[in-house]
Amino acid sequence: MRHWNTYCRGSRSPPQNPDRSGTHSLRRYGLVGSRSSQSLWSSPTDLLPVPLEDRKWGRWSYALFWVAESASVTSWTVASTGVKNGLWEAWLCVILGHWIVVVPLLMTGRPGAKYHVPFPVIVRASFGVWGSYWPLFNRNAMTIIWSGVQMVTTGNCIYVMLHAIFPSIAHVHNVFPADVAMTSGMLIAFGVAWIIVTAYAFIRPRNLGRLIIFKAGIMFVCLITFFGWSLSKADGIGPIIHESSAIPKGSSHAWAANMATFATNNADISRYARHPNDALWTQFFGLPLGYGLISFFGVFVTSSSKVIFGKILWDPNAILDGFLTMEYDSKTRTGVFFIALGFTFAQVTTMIFANLIAAGNDTAAMWPRFIKYRRSAVICMIIAFAINPWELTKTSFTFTSYLGSYQIFLSGVIGVIISDYFLVRKGNYDVNALFSTSRQGPYWYWHGMNFRAYTAYFTGIVPVFPGFLHSVGVSGIPLGAQRLYVFALPVGIIVSAIAYWGVCSIWPVEGQASKETKFESAEAELDVYVHGAAEPVNKKRDFEV
Repeated sequence: MRHWNTYCRGSRSPPQNPDRSGTHSLRRYGLVGSRSSQSLWSSPTDLLPVPLEDRKWGRWSYALFWVAESASVTSWTVASTGVKNGLWEAWLCVILGHWIVVVPLLMTGRPGAKYHVPFPVIVRASFGVWGSYWPLFNRNAMTIIWSGVQMVTTGNCIYVMLHAIFPSIAHVHNVFPADVAMTSGMLIAFGVAWIIVTAYAFIRPRNLGRLIIFKAGIMFVCLITFFGWSLSKADGIGPIIHESSAIPKGSSHAWAANMATFATNNADISRYARHPNDALWTQFFGLPLGYGLISFFGVFVTSSSKVIFGKILWDPNAILDGFLTMEYDSKTRTGVFFIALGFTFAQVTTMIFANLIAAGNDTAAMWPRFIKYRRSAVICMIIAFAINPWELTKTSFTFTSYLGSYQIFLSGVIGVIISDYFLVRKGNYDVNALFSTSRQGPYWYWHGMNFRAYTAYFTGIVPVFPGFLHSVGVSGIPLGAQRLYVFALPVGIIVSAIAYWGVCSIWPVEGQASKETKFESAEAELDVYVHGAAEPVNKKRDFEV
Protein backbone atom coordinates (compact mmCIF):
# COMPACT_ATOMS: atom_id res chain seq x y z
CA MET A 1 0.00 0.00 0.00
CA ARG A 2 2.86 2.30 0.73
CA HIS A 3 4.02 2.03 -2.88
CA TRP A 4 0.68 3.18 -4.28
CA ASN A 5 0.54 6.07 -1.84
CA THR A 6 3.96 7.17 -3.11
CA TYR A 7 2.78 6.81 -6.71
CA CYS A 8 -0.20 9.07 -6.14
CA ARG A 9 1.92 11.69 -4.41
CA GLY A 10 4.97 12.05 -6.53
CA SER A 11 6.46 8.94 -8.06
CA ARG A 12 6.45 8.83 -11.84
CA SER A 13 5.24 5.25 -12.02
CA PRO A 14 4.29 2.37 -9.73
CA PRO A 15 6.97 -0.14 -8.85
CA GLN A 16 7.57 -2.43 -11.79
CA ASN A 17 7.62 -5.93 -10.32
CA PRO A 18 6.17 -8.27 -12.93
CA ASP A 19 5.38 -11.77 -11.86
CA ARG A 20 6.47 -14.78 -13.84
CA SER A 21 3.40 -14.72 -16.05
CA GLY A 22 4.27 -11.25 -17.28
CA THR A 23 1.44 -9.49 -15.46
CA HIS A 24 1.84 -6.76 -12.89
CA SER A 25 0.25 -7.62 -9.59
CA LEU A 26 -2.12 -4.90 -8.52
CA ARG A 27 -1.25 -5.80 -4.97
CA ARG A 28 2.15 -4.22 -5.58
CA TYR A 29 0.39 -1.08 -6.86
CA GLY A 30 -1.70 -0.84 -3.73
CA LEU A 31 -4.92 -1.28 -5.71
CA VAL A 32 -5.86 -4.57 -4.15
CA GLY A 33 -8.60 -4.47 -1.58
CA SER A 34 -10.33 -7.29 0.22
CA ARG A 35 -12.13 -8.32 -2.95
CA SER A 36 -9.25 -8.71 -5.36
CA SER A 37 -7.17 -11.48 -3.87
CA GLN A 38 -8.34 -14.24 -6.22
CA SER A 39 -8.01 -13.09 -9.81
CA LEU A 40 -6.31 -9.91 -10.89
CA TRP A 41 -6.78 -7.88 -14.02
CA SER A 42 -3.44 -7.35 -15.71
CA SER A 43 -3.45 -3.60 -16.32
CA PRO A 44 -0.81 -1.36 -17.85
CA THR A 45 -0.01 1.71 -15.80
CA ASP A 46 -1.77 3.84 -18.44
CA LEU A 47 -5.12 2.44 -17.26
CA LEU A 48 -4.51 2.96 -13.54
CA PRO A 49 -5.87 6.05 -11.77
CA VAL A 50 -3.88 9.16 -12.65
CA PRO A 51 -1.45 10.01 -9.82
CA LEU A 52 -1.88 13.33 -8.05
CA GLU A 53 1.15 14.93 -9.65
CA ASP A 54 -0.27 14.38 -13.14
CA ARG A 55 -3.72 15.81 -12.42
CA LYS A 56 -2.83 19.18 -13.86
CA TRP A 57 -5.95 20.18 -15.80
CA GLY A 58 -7.98 22.97 -14.22
CA ARG A 59 -11.21 24.64 -15.33
CA TRP A 60 -9.69 26.76 -18.07
CA SER A 61 -7.56 23.89 -19.30
CA TYR A 62 -10.71 22.18 -20.56
CA ALA A 63 -12.08 25.34 -22.16
CA LEU A 64 -8.79 25.83 -24.00
CA PHE A 65 -8.69 22.15 -24.91
CA TRP A 66 -12.00 22.26 -26.76
CA VAL A 67 -11.23 25.55 -28.47
CA ALA A 68 -7.93 24.04 -29.58
CA GLU A 69 -9.47 20.66 -30.46
CA SER A 70 -12.03 22.36 -32.68
CA ALA A 71 -9.27 24.23 -34.51
CA SER A 72 -8.58 21.63 -37.17
CA VAL A 73 -9.26 21.10 -40.85
CA THR A 74 -11.45 18.10 -40.01
CA SER A 75 -13.75 20.27 -37.87
CA TRP A 76 -13.92 22.75 -40.75
CA THR A 77 -15.39 20.08 -43.02
CA VAL A 78 -18.30 19.31 -40.67
CA ALA A 79 -20.00 22.58 -41.60
CA SER A 80 -18.50 23.05 -45.06
CA THR A 81 -19.90 19.71 -46.27
CA GLY A 82 -23.31 21.09 -45.34
CA VAL A 83 -22.70 24.08 -47.62
CA LYS A 84 -21.69 21.66 -50.37
CA ASN A 85 -25.11 20.04 -50.05
CA GLY A 86 -26.88 23.40 -50.12
CA LEU A 87 -27.44 23.87 -46.40
CA TRP A 88 -27.52 27.61 -45.72
CA GLU A 89 -28.19 26.83 -42.06
CA ALA A 90 -25.10 24.60 -41.75
CA TRP A 91 -23.38 26.85 -39.23
CA LEU A 92 -26.35 26.97 -36.85
CA CYS A 93 -26.76 23.20 -37.15
CA VAL A 94 -23.18 22.65 -36.05
CA ILE A 95 -23.57 24.88 -32.98
CA LEU A 96 -26.90 23.30 -32.03
CA GLY A 97 -25.62 19.78 -32.56
CA HIS A 98 -22.54 20.29 -30.41
CA TRP A 99 -24.54 21.90 -27.64
CA ILE A 100 -26.84 18.88 -27.57
CA VAL A 101 -24.04 16.34 -27.60
CA VAL A 102 -22.01 18.15 -24.93
CA VAL A 103 -24.52 17.03 -22.28
CA PRO A 104 -23.87 13.26 -22.62
CA LEU A 105 -20.20 14.07 -23.17
CA LEU A 106 -20.01 15.72 -19.75
CA MET A 107 -21.93 12.86 -18.15
CA THR A 108 -19.63 10.15 -19.53
CA GLY A 109 -16.64 12.22 -18.49
CA ARG A 110 -17.79 12.57 -14.89
CA PRO A 111 -16.58 9.10 -13.75
CA GLY A 112 -13.18 9.87 -15.23
CA ALA A 113 -13.00 13.22 -13.45
CA LYS A 114 -14.03 11.61 -10.17
CA TYR A 115 -12.02 8.38 -10.19
CA HIS A 116 -9.28 9.40 -12.67
CA VAL A 117 -9.55 6.23 -14.75
CA PRO A 118 -10.08 6.07 -18.55
CA PHE A 119 -13.04 4.86 -20.59
CA PRO A 120 -11.81 1.23 -20.93
CA VAL A 121 -11.91 0.87 -17.14
CA ILE A 122 -15.19 2.74 -16.62
CA VAL A 123 -17.07 0.64 -19.17
CA ARG A 124 -16.30 -2.50 -17.11
CA ALA A 125 -18.63 -1.24 -14.37
CA SER A 126 -21.72 -1.38 -16.59
CA PHE A 127 -20.94 -4.04 -19.22
CA GLY A 128 -18.81 -6.36 -17.08
CA VAL A 129 -15.12 -7.16 -17.10
CA TRP A 130 -15.46 -9.32 -20.23
CA GLY A 131 -18.60 -7.70 -21.61
CA SER A 132 -16.66 -4.45 -21.95
CA TYR A 133 -14.82 -5.87 -24.95
CA TRP A 134 -17.65 -5.17 -27.40
CA PRO A 135 -17.88 -1.44 -26.53
CA LEU A 136 -14.09 -1.27 -26.66
CA PHE A 137 -14.06 -2.94 -30.06
CA ASN A 138 -16.67 -0.51 -31.42
CA ARG A 139 -14.86 2.50 -30.03
CA ASN A 140 -11.54 1.23 -31.32
CA ALA A 141 -12.95 0.54 -34.78
CA MET A 142 -14.22 4.09 -35.06
CA THR A 143 -10.92 5.43 -33.74
CA ILE A 144 -9.02 3.57 -36.44
CA ILE A 145 -11.35 4.75 -39.20
CA TRP A 146 -11.21 8.32 -37.92
CA SER A 147 -7.43 8.07 -37.75
CA GLY A 148 -7.38 7.16 -41.40
CA VAL A 149 -9.76 9.96 -42.39
CA GLN A 150 -7.81 12.57 -40.45
CA MET A 151 -4.54 11.17 -41.78
CA VAL A 152 -5.77 11.84 -45.31
CA THR A 153 -6.53 15.43 -44.32
CA THR A 154 -3.10 15.79 -42.70
CA GLY A 155 -1.48 14.35 -45.81
CA ASN A 156 -3.38 16.80 -47.99
CA CYS A 157 -2.08 19.68 -45.86
CA ILE A 158 1.48 18.45 -46.38
CA TYR A 159 0.82 17.98 -50.10
CA VAL A 160 -0.24 21.63 -50.42
CA MET A 161 2.94 22.66 -48.57
CA LEU A 162 5.07 20.59 -50.93
CA HIS A 163 3.19 21.92 -53.96
CA ALA A 164 3.96 25.47 -52.84
CA ILE A 165 7.69 24.59 -52.82
CA PHE A 166 7.97 21.99 -55.59
CA PRO A 167 5.56 22.48 -58.51
CA SER A 168 6.71 19.16 -59.94
CA ILE A 169 4.88 17.17 -57.23
CA ALA A 170 1.61 17.93 -59.00
CA HIS A 171 2.97 16.21 -62.12
CA VAL A 172 4.38 13.03 -60.58
CA HIS A 173 3.33 10.00 -62.62
CA ASN A 174 0.07 8.76 -61.10
CA VAL A 175 0.00 5.01 -60.51
CA PHE A 176 -3.59 5.05 -59.21
CA PRO A 177 -6.67 4.54 -61.41
CA ALA A 178 -8.77 7.59 -62.21
CA ASP A 179 -11.59 6.49 -59.90
CA VAL A 180 -9.31 6.36 -56.83
CA ALA A 181 -9.29 9.48 -54.64
CA MET A 182 -5.49 9.46 -54.38
CA THR A 183 -2.53 10.43 -56.55
CA SER A 184 1.12 9.50 -56.34
CA GLY A 185 2.03 12.97 -55.12
CA MET A 186 -0.65 12.88 -52.45
CA LEU A 187 0.50 9.41 -51.36
CA ILE A 188 4.00 10.77 -50.76
CA ALA A 189 2.53 13.46 -48.51
CA PHE A 190 0.29 10.88 -46.82
CA GLY A 191 3.35 8.79 -45.99
CA VAL A 192 5.14 11.79 -44.49
CA ALA A 193 2.08 12.56 -42.36
CA TRP A 194 1.88 8.95 -41.20
CA ILE A 195 5.51 8.97 -40.05
CA ILE A 196 5.10 12.24 -38.14
CA VAL A 197 1.95 11.19 -36.30
CA THR A 198 3.23 7.68 -35.54
CA ALA A 199 6.35 9.17 -33.95
CA TYR A 200 4.14 10.87 -31.35
CA ALA A 201 2.90 7.47 -30.22
CA PHE A 202 6.18 7.14 -28.31
CA ILE A 203 5.51 10.26 -26.23
CA ARG A 204 3.25 10.03 -23.19
CA PRO A 205 0.06 12.16 -23.45
CA ARG A 206 0.80 13.95 -20.18
CA ASN A 207 3.91 15.44 -21.80
CA LEU A 208 2.00 16.96 -24.73
CA GLY A 209 -0.32 19.37 -22.93
CA ARG A 210 1.37 22.54 -24.18
CA LEU A 211 0.74 21.53 -27.79
CA ILE A 212 -2.91 22.44 -27.25
CA ILE A 213 -2.20 26.11 -26.56
CA PHE A 214 0.22 26.42 -29.46
CA LYS A 215 -2.23 24.69 -31.76
CA ALA A 216 -5.09 27.05 -30.94
CA GLY A 217 -3.00 30.17 -31.50
CA ILE A 218 -1.39 29.01 -34.73
CA MET A 219 -4.61 27.65 -36.22
CA PHE A 220 -6.69 30.76 -35.61
CA VAL A 221 -4.01 33.01 -37.11
CA CYS A 222 -4.12 30.81 -40.21
CA LEU A 223 -7.92 30.81 -40.26
CA ILE A 224 -8.24 34.58 -40.05
CA THR A 225 -5.63 34.99 -42.79
CA PHE A 226 -7.33 32.39 -45.00
CA PHE A 227 -10.73 33.94 -44.33
CA GLY A 228 -9.63 37.44 -45.35
CA TRP A 229 -7.74 36.14 -48.38
CA SER A 230 -10.73 34.15 -49.65
CA LEU A 231 -13.19 37.00 -49.23
CA SER A 232 -10.88 39.40 -51.04
CA LYS A 233 -10.65 37.02 -53.99
CA ALA A 234 -14.43 36.54 -54.02
CA ASP A 235 -15.23 40.24 -53.61
CA GLY A 236 -17.43 39.36 -50.66
CA ILE A 237 -19.33 36.41 -49.24
CA GLY A 238 -20.40 33.80 -51.74
CA PRO A 239 -24.05 33.87 -52.83
CA ILE A 240 -24.77 30.33 -51.66
CA ILE A 241 -25.10 31.49 -48.03
CA HIS A 242 -28.10 33.62 -49.03
CA GLU A 243 -29.85 30.91 -50.98
CA SER A 244 -32.76 29.06 -49.42
CA SER A 245 -32.65 25.35 -50.00
CA ALA A 246 -34.27 22.13 -48.96
CA ILE A 247 -32.56 20.01 -46.36
CA PRO A 248 -31.18 16.89 -48.04
CA LYS A 249 -32.35 13.53 -46.89
CA GLY A 250 -30.31 11.06 -44.92
CA SER A 251 -27.10 11.41 -43.00
CA SER A 252 -25.94 14.63 -44.66
CA HIS A 253 -27.73 16.40 -41.83
CA ALA A 254 -26.23 14.25 -39.04
CA TRP A 255 -24.85 17.22 -37.13
CA ALA A 256 -24.07 15.47 -33.86
CA ALA A 257 -22.38 12.36 -35.19
CA ASN A 258 -18.95 13.95 -35.38
CA MET A 259 -18.77 14.07 -31.56
CA ALA A 260 -20.07 10.54 -30.89
CA THR A 261 -16.54 9.29 -30.28
CA PHE A 262 -15.68 11.99 -27.76
CA ALA A 263 -19.07 11.55 -26.06
CA THR A 264 -18.17 7.90 -25.56
CA ASN A 265 -14.72 8.27 -24.04
CA ASN A 266 -14.51 11.77 -22.61
CA ALA A 267 -13.15 10.10 -19.46
CA ASP A 268 -9.84 9.68 -21.31
CA ILE A 269 -9.49 13.47 -21.06
CA SER A 270 -11.45 14.30 -17.90
CA ARG A 271 -9.35 11.88 -15.82
CA TYR A 272 -6.56 14.49 -15.70
CA ALA A 273 -8.77 17.01 -13.84
CA ARG A 274 -7.46 18.39 -10.55
CA HIS A 275 -10.99 18.24 -9.14
CA PRO A 276 -14.13 16.65 -10.66
CA ASN A 277 -15.95 19.95 -11.19
CA ASP A 278 -13.01 21.37 -13.13
CA ALA A 279 -14.19 19.25 -16.07
CA LEU A 280 -17.76 20.59 -16.00
CA TRP A 281 -18.91 24.09 -16.97
CA THR A 282 -15.95 25.20 -19.04
CA GLN A 283 -16.44 22.12 -21.22
CA PHE A 284 -20.15 22.90 -21.51
CA PHE A 285 -19.46 26.32 -23.02
CA GLY A 286 -16.03 25.78 -24.54
CA LEU A 287 -16.95 22.87 -26.82
CA PRO A 288 -19.95 24.35 -28.72
CA LEU A 289 -18.43 27.82 -28.97
CA GLY A 290 -15.10 26.46 -30.18
CA TYR A 291 -16.68 24.34 -32.90
CA GLY A 292 -19.08 27.15 -33.76
CA LEU A 293 -16.17 29.50 -34.37
CA ILE A 294 -14.25 27.11 -36.61
CA SER A 295 -17.44 26.27 -38.50
CA PHE A 296 -18.04 29.97 -39.13
CA PHE A 297 -14.82 30.11 -41.13
CA GLY A 298 -15.65 26.84 -42.84
CA VAL A 299 -19.09 27.98 -44.03
CA PHE A 300 -18.00 31.39 -45.29
CA VAL A 301 -14.77 30.35 -47.00
CA THR A 302 -16.51 27.39 -48.63
CA SER A 303 -19.29 29.62 -49.92
CA SER A 304 -16.68 32.03 -51.28
CA SER A 305 -15.18 29.20 -53.33
CA LYS A 306 -18.35 29.26 -55.43
CA VAL A 307 -17.43 32.73 -56.66
CA ILE A 308 -13.69 32.10 -56.99
CA PHE A 309 -13.76 28.75 -58.81
CA GLY A 310 -17.32 28.53 -60.10
CA LYS A 311 -17.99 25.49 -57.92
CA ILE A 312 -18.16 24.69 -54.23
CA LEU A 313 -15.01 23.21 -52.71
CA TRP A 314 -15.69 21.79 -49.25
CA ASP A 315 -12.06 20.85 -48.55
CA PRO A 316 -9.91 23.86 -47.48
CA ASN A 317 -6.82 22.13 -48.85
CA ALA A 318 -8.47 22.00 -52.26
CA ILE A 319 -9.13 25.74 -52.03
CA LEU A 320 -5.50 26.46 -51.15
CA ASP A 321 -4.30 24.22 -53.97
CA GLY A 322 -6.71 26.05 -56.26
CA PHE A 323 -5.02 29.32 -55.35
CA LEU A 324 -1.72 27.83 -56.53
CA THR A 325 -3.29 26.68 -59.78
CA MET A 326 -4.69 30.15 -60.45
CA GLU A 327 -1.55 32.11 -59.56
CA TYR A 328 1.74 30.32 -58.96
CA ASP A 329 3.69 33.44 -57.99
CA SER A 330 5.93 34.04 -54.97
CA LYS A 331 3.27 35.78 -52.87
CA THR A 332 0.69 33.06 -53.41
CA ARG A 333 3.20 30.28 -52.78
CA THR A 334 4.39 31.89 -49.54
CA GLY A 335 0.88 32.49 -48.24
CA VAL A 336 -0.30 28.98 -49.12
CA PHE A 337 2.79 27.37 -47.59
CA PHE A 338 2.44 29.00 -44.18
CA ILE A 339 -1.32 28.46 -43.98
CA ALA A 340 -0.86 24.79 -44.91
CA LEU A 341 1.97 24.53 -42.36
CA GLY A 342 -0.36 25.80 -39.63
CA PHE A 343 -3.07 23.40 -40.78
CA THR A 344 -0.57 20.51 -40.64
CA PHE A 345 0.44 21.31 -37.06
CA ALA A 346 -3.21 21.54 -36.03
CA GLN A 347 -4.06 18.23 -37.68
CA VAL A 348 -1.16 16.38 -36.08
CA THR A 349 -2.20 17.67 -32.65
CA THR A 350 -5.80 16.64 -33.31
CA MET A 351 -4.64 13.16 -34.28
CA ILE A 352 -2.79 12.83 -30.97
CA PHE A 353 -5.60 13.85 -28.64
CA ALA A 354 -8.56 12.57 -30.64
CA ASN A 355 -7.16 9.26 -31.85
CA LEU A 356 -3.80 8.12 -30.48
CA ILE A 357 -4.82 8.43 -26.82
CA ALA A 358 -8.11 6.58 -27.36
CA ALA A 359 -6.51 3.88 -29.51
CA GLY A 360 -3.69 3.41 -27.02
CA ASN A 361 -6.03 3.00 -24.07
CA ASP A 362 -8.66 0.86 -25.80
CA THR A 363 -6.33 -1.68 -27.37
CA ALA A 364 -4.18 -1.90 -24.25
CA ALA A 365 -7.32 -2.66 -22.23
CA MET A 366 -8.36 -5.47 -24.58
CA TRP A 367 -4.99 -7.27 -24.51
CA PRO A 368 -3.21 -5.80 -21.48
CA ARG A 369 -0.71 -8.62 -21.08
CA PHE A 370 0.70 -8.26 -24.58
CA ILE A 371 -0.04 -4.70 -25.73
CA LYS A 372 0.82 -1.47 -23.96
CA TYR A 373 -0.12 2.10 -24.88
CA ARG A 374 2.66 2.83 -27.35
CA ARG A 375 2.39 -0.47 -29.16
CA SER A 376 -1.39 -0.21 -29.48
CA ALA A 377 -1.15 3.34 -30.87
CA VAL A 378 1.30 2.13 -33.53
CA ILE A 379 -1.00 -0.77 -34.41
CA CYS A 380 -3.85 1.70 -34.84
CA MET A 381 -1.78 3.78 -37.26
CA ILE A 382 -0.78 0.72 -39.29
CA ILE A 383 -4.38 -0.41 -39.70
CA ALA A 384 -5.48 3.16 -40.47
CA PHE A 385 -3.04 3.14 -43.39
CA ALA A 386 -4.17 -0.29 -44.60
CA ILE A 387 -7.90 0.53 -44.92
CA ASN A 388 -7.39 2.98 -47.82
CA PRO A 389 -9.04 5.85 -45.91
CA TRP A 390 -8.97 8.22 -48.89
CA GLU A 391 -12.02 6.41 -50.24
CA LEU A 392 -14.03 7.78 -47.30
CA THR A 393 -13.22 11.38 -48.24
CA LYS A 394 -13.85 11.00 -51.96
CA THR A 395 -16.94 13.25 -51.88
CA SER A 396 -18.76 15.32 -49.29
CA PHE A 397 -21.67 12.84 -49.44
CA THR A 398 -19.36 9.92 -48.65
CA PHE A 399 -17.78 11.87 -45.81
CA THR A 400 -21.06 12.85 -44.14
CA SER A 401 -22.61 9.42 -44.76
CA TYR A 402 -19.78 7.91 -42.76
CA LEU A 403 -20.27 10.49 -40.00
CA GLY A 404 -23.92 9.60 -39.73
CA SER A 405 -23.67 5.82 -39.68
CA TYR A 406 -21.45 4.58 -36.88
CA GLN A 407 -23.04 6.75 -34.22
CA ILE A 408 -25.85 4.24 -33.66
CA PHE A 409 -23.37 1.64 -32.38
CA LEU A 410 -21.93 4.08 -29.84
CA SER A 411 -25.14 5.74 -28.66
CA GLY A 412 -26.22 2.64 -26.74
CA VAL A 413 -22.85 2.44 -24.98
CA ILE A 414 -23.12 6.10 -23.94
CA GLY A 415 -26.65 5.65 -22.61
CA VAL A 416 -25.77 2.58 -20.55
CA ILE A 417 -22.71 4.22 -18.97
CA ILE A 418 -24.70 7.33 -18.04
CA SER A 419 -27.59 5.36 -16.59
CA ASP A 420 -25.33 3.02 -14.63
CA TYR A 421 -23.30 5.84 -13.09
CA PHE A 422 -25.98 8.44 -12.34
CA LEU A 423 -29.17 6.42 -11.83
CA VAL A 424 -28.19 2.91 -10.77
CA ARG A 425 -25.04 3.48 -8.69
CA LYS A 426 -25.31 7.20 -7.90
CA GLY A 427 -21.70 7.74 -8.83
CA ASN A 428 -20.20 5.11 -6.52
CA TYR A 429 -17.64 2.73 -8.02
CA ASP A 430 -15.55 0.06 -6.34
CA VAL A 431 -12.37 0.98 -8.18
CA ASN A 432 -10.47 -1.99 -6.76
CA ALA A 433 -13.01 -4.31 -8.38
CA LEU A 434 -12.70 -2.57 -11.75
CA PHE A 435 -9.23 -4.09 -11.99
CA SER A 436 -10.28 -7.55 -10.81
CA THR A 437 -11.60 -10.61 -12.62
CA SER A 438 -12.69 -12.25 -9.39
CA ARG A 439 -15.98 -14.13 -9.76
CA GLN A 440 -17.04 -12.62 -6.44
CA GLY A 441 -16.48 -9.08 -7.72
CA PRO A 442 -19.43 -6.70 -8.28
CA TYR A 443 -18.62 -6.34 -11.99
CA TRP A 444 -18.40 -10.03 -12.80
CA TYR A 445 -22.18 -10.33 -13.31
CA TRP A 446 -22.79 -13.51 -15.38
CA HIS A 447 -19.52 -14.97 -16.68
CA GLY A 448 -18.08 -11.46 -16.80
CA MET A 449 -20.97 -10.02 -18.84
CA ASN A 450 -23.90 -7.86 -17.77
CA PHE A 451 -26.98 -8.98 -19.72
CA ARG A 452 -28.84 -5.87 -18.49
CA ALA A 453 -26.37 -3.62 -20.29
CA TYR A 454 -26.65 -5.54 -23.54
CA THR A 455 -30.44 -5.61 -23.35
CA ALA A 456 -30.46 -1.83 -23.01
CA TYR A 457 -27.77 -1.44 -25.68
CA PHE A 458 -29.75 -3.26 -28.37
CA THR A 459 -32.98 -1.60 -27.25
CA GLY A 460 -31.38 1.77 -27.98
CA ILE A 461 -30.35 0.66 -31.46
CA VAL A 462 -33.74 -0.71 -32.52
CA PRO A 463 -35.61 2.61 -33.11
CA VAL A 464 -32.93 4.04 -35.42
CA PHE A 465 -31.76 0.86 -37.14
CA PRO A 466 -34.27 1.14 -40.05
CA GLY A 467 -32.92 4.60 -40.81
CA PHE A 468 -29.42 3.17 -40.75
CA LEU A 469 -30.44 0.57 -43.32
CA HIS A 470 -31.80 3.34 -45.54
CA SER A 471 -28.49 5.22 -45.28
CA VAL A 472 -26.60 2.19 -46.62
CA GLY A 473 -28.93 1.76 -49.59
CA VAL A 474 -31.84 -0.40 -48.42
CA SER A 475 -35.08 0.73 -50.06
CA GLY A 476 -38.63 0.68 -48.73
CA ILE A 477 -37.84 2.26 -45.34
CA PRO A 478 -40.71 4.46 -44.05
CA LEU A 479 -40.14 8.21 -44.17
CA GLY A 480 -40.64 8.52 -40.42
CA ALA A 481 -37.81 6.09 -39.74
CA GLN A 482 -35.56 8.01 -42.11
CA ARG A 483 -36.23 11.27 -40.29
CA LEU A 484 -35.75 9.68 -36.86
CA TYR A 485 -32.32 8.51 -37.98
CA VAL A 486 -31.20 12.14 -38.26
CA PHE A 487 -31.40 12.21 -34.44
CA ALA A 488 -29.90 8.75 -34.00
CA LEU A 489 -27.35 9.79 -31.39
CA PRO A 490 -29.66 11.48 -28.83
CA VAL A 491 -32.45 8.95 -29.43
CA GLY A 492 -30.12 5.99 -28.90
CA ILE A 493 -28.67 7.52 -25.74
CA ILE A 494 -32.04 8.30 -24.16
CA VAL A 495 -33.69 4.98 -25.05
CA SER A 496 -30.76 2.85 -23.86
CA ALA A 497 -30.39 4.85 -20.63
CA ILE A 498 -34.07 4.44 -19.75
CA ALA A 499 -34.00 0.76 -20.71
CA TYR A 500 -30.97 0.06 -18.52
CA TRP A 501 -32.50 1.81 -15.53
CA GLY A 502 -35.73 -0.15 -16.05
CA VAL A 503 -34.01 -3.53 -16.30
CA CYS A 504 -31.90 -2.81 -13.20
CA SER A 505 -35.06 -1.84 -11.32
CA ILE A 506 -36.37 -5.36 -11.97
CA TRP A 507 -33.04 -7.22 -11.64
CA PRO A 508 -30.80 -5.09 -9.40
CA VAL A 509 -27.04 -5.25 -9.79
CA GLU A 510 -24.61 -5.72 -6.92
CA GLY A 511 -23.74 -2.32 -5.48
CA GLN A 512 -26.95 -0.72 -6.74
CA ALA A 513 -27.68 2.49 -4.83
CA SER A 514 -30.61 2.85 -2.48
CA LYS A 515 -32.59 5.97 -1.65
CA GLU A 516 -30.25 6.64 1.27
CA THR A 517 -27.07 6.33 -0.81
CA LYS A 518 -25.22 9.60 -1.22
CA PHE A 519 -24.04 10.64 -4.65
CA GLU A 520 -20.32 10.05 -5.22
CA SER A 521 -19.41 9.11 -1.66
CA ALA A 522 -15.85 10.25 -0.99
CA GLU A 523 -14.98 6.95 0.69
CA ALA A 524 -15.28 5.15 -2.63
CA GLU A 525 -12.24 7.02 -3.89
CA LEU A 526 -10.34 7.28 -0.63
CA ASP A 527 -10.34 3.51 -0.20
CA VAL A 528 -8.40 3.08 -3.42
CA TYR A 529 -5.55 5.38 -2.59
CA VAL A 530 -5.06 5.37 1.15
CA HIS A 531 -6.02 1.93 2.41
CA GLY A 532 -3.01 1.15 4.56
CA ALA A 533 -1.25 4.35 3.53
CA ALA A 534 1.98 5.20 5.29
CA GLU A 535 1.05 8.86 5.78
CA PRO A 536 -2.21 10.64 6.60
CA VAL A 537 -4.24 12.09 3.74
CA ASN A 538 -5.76 15.55 3.66
CA LYS A 539 -9.27 14.75 2.45
CA LYS A 540 -10.09 18.31 1.44
CA ARG A 541 -6.79 18.80 -0.35
CA ASP A 542 -6.63 15.52 -2.23
CA PHE A 543 -10.25 14.62 -2.91
CA GLU A 544 -12.19 17.86 -2.96
CA VAL A 545 -15.10 17.85 -5.39
